[in-house]
Amino acid sequence: MEGVIHIRYLSGIFLVGLWLIIKMFRTAKSDEVRIHSCKVSIKEPYTIFFISDIHNRLINDHTLAKIKDVDAVIIGGDLADRRVSGTKLAKNIKRLQTWGAPIYFIAGNNDHEFKPEPLLSYLRSNGVTPLSNEWTYIGKSGVTLSGIDPYFSEASIPALSDSHKVNILVVHEPAILKEFPDYVCDNYNLILTGHTHGGQIRLFGQGPYSRGCWKDGTHTAFLNSEGYGTSLVPLRLGTAPEVHLIRLIPR
Repeated sequence: MEGVIHIRYLSGIFLVGLWLIIKMFRTAKSDEVRIHSCKVSIKEPYTIFFISDIHNRLINDHTLAKIKDVDAVIIGGDLADRRVSGTKLAKNIKRLQTWGAPIYFIAGNNDHEFKPEPLLSYLRSNGVTPLSNEWTYIGKSGVTLSGIDPYFSEASIPALSDSHKVNILVVHEPAILKEFPDYVCDNYNLILTGHTHGGQIRLFGQGPYSRGCWKDGTHTAFLNSEGYGTSLVPLRLGTAPEVHLIRLIPR
């Protein structure tokens, strides 16, 4: 009798574990579109599509098809890693070209692992603009976009041409911001980060990183995305794959 109970107990544990793994796998393959708004000194509304930490995942084109009127696409790092083929990367770039909007890329810590060819050169030849410790104007509304890249070069804050413009800063790892004086961030209206995956797998609400977030600050809005793909294992628990629509709204 005890042997039968023991077998049933182990079978129950196995079934619960199997159910949990399936749930984690399905969660990792899902996605959510998070919509944020940021009031800035701009003449016309401007919409940014932000995605980070795609890794080895193929972007869901059905999700993209639901999104209209994007003015710029920003990739916040870890577009690729050692697992990503040239074919998959090409498909993801093509899908991000859905709206015909300019695409900007700021490197992440895994992007250097892409093997088929040098990633930055590949992106330039496929219509994507990398920003490596530099800035550029995006759109016609006087918005500047800056990117910090400590992976392909030494990290530095790009010098802004006009502090009165609407300034956006992207850095893959939010911890890198701690390397710069606090007042530097005050020059930006919006800071976008990724990397953490929200901890990716959280047990009893605890994980190696805090959950992703959007914060409306007095001078600066801040986003830490939980990312789109996964690293190491294609599983998520207590976190959500996400992309972001950020609407810049005239004050």
